Amino acid sequence: MASKSVFALLAILKLGLGLNTIETEFIAVPSGSSARSSLQFITSQDHVAGLPGDFVMADYLSSAFKDAGIESVETFELDVLLNYPSSPPTLKVSNPDGQVTFAATLSKDVLPEDSTSDTPWRNTTFHGYAPSGSVSAPAVFANYGRPSDFNDLEAANISVEGKIVLVRYGQCFRGLKVMNAQNRGAVGVLVYSDPQDDGFEYGKCYPEGPWRSASSVQRGSVQFNSICAGDPMRADKRYEEMGESLTSLCGVKDYTSLIPSIPSIPISYGDAQPILSQLGGVAAEALGDDWVGALPITYTTGPSTSIVSMSTDNEFKVTSIPNVIGKIPGSLPASDDHPVLLGNHRDAWVFGAADPNSGTASLIEVAKGLGSLVQSGWQPKHTIYLLSWSGEEYGLLGSTGWAELNFDAISSASAYINVDTVVSGDELTVSATPALTSLWEGVMADLDGHVLFKNGPSGNVLDANVNAPINADDAIGTLGSGSDYTVFLDHFGIASLDFEFNSPAGTYGVYHSIYDSFDWIDNYGGIDGEKGSSFELMASAAKMWGVLALRLADSDVLPFDHVKQAEALVKYSAAVDGNGLDLSELNSNIDAYMKAAQGVAEEMNSPGDLKDLNFRLSMTERSFLNADGLPGRSWMKHVLQAPGFYLGYAAMAFPGVQQAVDDGDLDLAQQQVAVVAECVDKAATFLKG
Repeated sequence: MASKSVFALLAILKLGLGLNTIETEFIAVPSGSSARSSLQFITSQDHVAGLPGDFVMADYLSSAFKDAGIESVETFELDVLLNYPSSPPTLKVSNPDGQVTFAATLSKDVLPEDSTSDTPWRNTTFHGYAPSGSVSAPAVFANYGRPSDFNDLEAANISVEGKIVLVRYGQCFRGLKVMNAQNRGAVGVLVYSDPQDDGFEYGKCYPEGPWRSASSVQRGSVQFNSICAGDPMRADKRYEEMGESLTSLCGVKDYTSLIPSIPSIPISYGDAQPILSQLGGVAAEALGDDWVGALPITYTTGPSTSIVSMSTDNEFKVTSIPNVIGKIPGSLPASDDHPVLLGNHRDAWVFGAADPNSGTASLIEVAKGLGSLVQSGWQPKHTIYLLSWSGEEYGLLGSTGWAELNFDAISSASAYINVDTVVSGDELTVSATPALTSLWEGVMADLDGHVLFKNGPSGNVLDANVNAPINADDAIGTLGSGSDYTVFLDHFGIASLDFEFNSPAGTYGVYHSIYDSFDWIDNYGGIDGEKGSSFELMASAAKMWGVLALRLADSDVLPFDHVKQAEALVKYSAAVDGNGLDLSELNSNIDAYMKAAQGVAEEMNSPGDLKDLNFRLSMTERSFLNADGLPGRSWMKHVLQAPGFYLGYAAMAFPGVQQAVDDGDLDLAQQQVAVVAECVDKAATFLKG
């Protein structure tokens, strides 16, 4: 039988207790038709970070916030390093006699069914932060470009030194594929999306279906994102005024340590197939089952006897990007205020109907719902920020820069709730700081019947999580990187949550292409491909997002569940056990943290000093930061989770420990165990009060 303290905690977290009056008024506002109207405008022109369309959409968001009733709205411009193509790249293959046997089109098809596909961007493909360069060399296929893939090649006596490496997208961030190839002496990299990962292996290709077509190219950044997020140059003068530099923040000498020195190009599988088919060398399947994709060829490793020639012409420049900052002041005095941050990025590689502007349309619906409450006389206890970021696609530039330069204003923030590609399918997934998981479950239980789900009751939807939780039995995933929560959680220790409706494949077929358009999301982005249903999902996402915010901003006792956090630490410890490490002190400190968490759960039922209790509930997460950061990446300071060093997106629990184990450095791993143990001890002491 559950104890009275458990029931009391569930009541505070509002698990299944229903919506209150304010929440009910809020969820009556977001609508699919309104989201559709917003998204139709946002996708009417391209809005790559720092270009004119980016500023047009920033003005649109600013006006939308103000029209909704959000009185405090400002545009925060940030100077950052960006690159753009000066001219299209080239790619060709020549035989040993110098005769050209294949010239890649590097162009995307114009589709009558897609009204925005005839864009100049269809003939200009590039990687964010890829340098200019012209190289010619034999080619080698390196599968997904992971360290393990390069190790497989080395074991087969296949060297990539002096070669152009062809890799497929997936399994790790594209920038780390380039980093891995560069570190092994490659002179250039070609990245393509294999149809096994997001193409015809799943079904019909666009425009007949939702999946990637033969000419479709996935753009993206090749910044080394697992080392440090944000502008790799920290070019804004306000950094210097604060006495901060790239070295002090990220632990690197200059920005060249965070971006590639070799050229790279994203290409379609239509252009990749002729190159792959003539590589020769060892059969790829000899290196492992996952080395073979879905193209109708025999996959081989090379090196090719033919010569691949590639060239890129990209201009680097410091330019401005616009963030839009909306604010609803709380009623509590500043000393008691724990702001709630709601964020989504706005910039896209071209039109970005799913990524990210399905989330932008949802953010506007949240603003309308909250603005309606404000106009009726309501004021939250804690301040709420509505944050529309630019520069995310290049490397989380806007969110990182704003947070680093304005941290004093949000230093007591309780949580950051992020959406990015909030709708690209109908499978609901969530990843979160463990202390926020009960909040999520309570909101989902209470919204059941008020929001649109493919699978009916919210409990079934939670089972659909594909975000690789640390424990297979967990429905809620662990946060790594890849979106704007990174600076808040990994650098500043602010509890975070991110959710989305995505496809069963975990990605979608037009990701980062010109075809991530209004026509695609209208026809294929919703429930079972039902036309128009994606906009209802955007409205549903807005309702979830807003109620999460209201429970953090308007509760007397902040709804953190540190017992869940302690339970997660037990699982994290088990995940690194069995490697010859002494975990006794760590496990003892986890036990102490569990006792402190159980004690604060009791205290939440009958709080004495509410200010002190909320301070401990919301700020304990900061105790899990190590001032020196993780080994080899001092900007990443959170010791409980971080993006895997060679993953970039996916999370790694106890990352300092696990990475050292993976690298075979057990001395460093044991040192990192001690670091984690100290942080957990600090958290237990702080939470106990």
